[in-house]
Amino acid sequence: MKLGDFKRSGDKGHHRFVTHVQDDSGDEKFELAIAGPEALVQQVLEEATIELTIDSALPEDHVKRRFDEWSAEHHKQMWSVAGLEKVDELFKPEPAAPKRDTSVLAAVRPVKGEGTPFAITVSSFTVPAGASFFFFGSWVFFATGAVLPLSGDQDLRLRLFSATGAVVSSSLAGGTSLDFVWFTMPSPFGPLPFVPVFEVLGFTTGVCSNFSAHGG
Repeated sequence: MKLGDFKRSGDKGHHRFVTHVQDDSGDEKFELAIAGPEALVQQVLEEATIELTIDSALPEDHVKRRFDEWSAEHHKQMWSVAGLEKVDELFKPEPAAPKRDTSVLAAVRPVKGEGTPFAITVSSFTVPAGASFFFFGSWVFFATGAVLPLSGDQDLRLRLFSATGAVVSSSLAGGTSLDFVWFTMPSPFGPLPFVPVFEVLGFTTGVCSNFSAHGG
């Protein structure tokens, strides 16, 4: 889907774009909302393609399959970094705290009920330097995501519950290298559910070829 497929409301300072997605294996309807300063939302997502899949019957290993795929590529990158031929990447500065006027927010929620497994892919979108694109997933027990820049340099962080929540996984690879994050919340009583918040950050302005996030 494209940004033009969403219903729009709000003003220039806070514009909201909304569409609905059906559960592929059930009758539940889900809402996908995007919000932020109107000009920034247009700059980031006007040319983007957004694919959201909600499927309450997804097999339990669907997230693991994506995790294994991204993990294998990440291991190759870390092997290369360990050669210490290009050490600047190891001292990449920590990103600044996100701000409302430089952030685009996207979130999925059931019209009724609670969380369910999800998969989202956003392709060919622009991330200006210093800007953030957030995606709030639904309640899950495990989440993983990856960013592949086409140009510039985008990084990826995984937070809990809010745009300023605790960072539980972070990837600051340089240039157009893959960034990869994951998290599960263990406890003495077994895994605990959480709301994953993925943050794609613009270290330098560029186009993100693909951002994908999965939860289950």
